[in-house]
Amino acid sequence: CIGYLRNQVALIQPKIIVCLGRIAAMRIIRPDFRITREHGRWVEKNGVWMSAIYHPSALLRDLTKRPETFDDLLSLREKIKEVGAKV
Repeated sequence: CIGYLRNQVALIQPKIIVCLGRIAAMRIIRPDFRITREHGRWVEKNGVWMSAIYHPSALLRDLTKRPETFDDLLSLREKIKEVGAKV
């Protein structure tokens, strides 16, 4: 489905993309992405800011990841304000 996703991104031209989980981040951000080390960090590619957070299923299995994810979501809120993205 990556071809469809790339076409959708080209049409929509988002300012921010948030990947949910390691697999999505490895496909969209970088093939060697490590979610435990790099979640919540921002990367700019082709004028689009990208970040990854833990997949929701990981948060259901491991409650200790929730505070980190909350911080990542606060970072997302700040990035939205920074780039003036519409939600």
